[in-house]
Amino acid sequence: MLKSIKSSGVTAVLDHDGFNKRIRVVRYDGAIEKALPDILAAAKEENAEKIIVYAKQHDEPILAKQLFAPEGYLKGYYLGYSACVMVRYLSESRRQTDSYTEEQEIIEAIYRTAPRLRNDSTPVFTMRKAETNDMYQLSMLYKKVFRTYPTPVFDPAYIEKTMNANTVYYIMLDHDRLISSASAEINPELGHAEITDCAVLPEYRGHSLTSFLIEALEKEMAGKDIFHVFSLARASSFGMNAVLYHSGYQYGGRLINNCFIAEGLENMNIWCKQL
Repeated sequence: MLKSIKSSGVTAVLDHDGFNKRIRVVRYDGAIEKALPDILAAAKEENAEKIIVYAKQHDEPILAKQLFAPEGYLKGYYLGYSACVMVRYLSESRRQTDSYTEEQEIIEAIYRTAPRLRNDSTPVFTMRKAETNDMYQLSMLYKKVFRTYPTPVFDPAYIEKTMNANTVYYIMLDHDRLISSASAEINPELGHAEITDCAVLPEYRGHSLTSFLIEALEKEMAGKDIFHVFSLARASSFGMNAVLYHSGYQYGGRLINNCFIAEGLENMNIWCKQL
């Protein structure tokens, strides 16, 4: 749930994310240090375990003095200017991870792979932009692919709501069966989009479906004058990280215990691309 706060010299938009036990400052204008008392109070009130600030780079030293540490960078987040993802942990267990070096090895292995060349310039299956009447099949797809998910994509009404706002979905179909999807959540005020909600039914993996969908979303974003995109991939997933790497995205860091997805609370890798 997005809420705005305003103090003398600063305005900020906070995402009160109770499901993922975190507070995210997704944008702000002015002196971020003046908003910190309200941000910390909101985190305490909601028993948040982690505060995330998408910080303008000149504010990194200010937030570091307030016990925030960088976990990654989002290129072009603020109208072409990068944001540093600064975090402050309010729970010791939330800060700890026992899979960090294993996930490092996944990135290193991906870097060693040769560029992937698709056999065809067009997918085997039918690809198109999703419409609101696809929301039921989309929700069923996400239920089949993910045990848990950080946003309510299992609810068709939520998908419809996002479609009517600033999210574009592309889907892949085998005849009438929806088999894969991906979306772009557009932030028109800040001039970027997040490539997210990527899902493929297990029996259809190996056809480069996600890379086709991402390419289609990128073309749509460029047509809307959105030239900076990013995506968060489960750090434990070789496949999704490889898709982004071979689609021209650059690794931008790892968010520790970022959200509940698939098997539970997981680390997420940042990938960025300028179109």
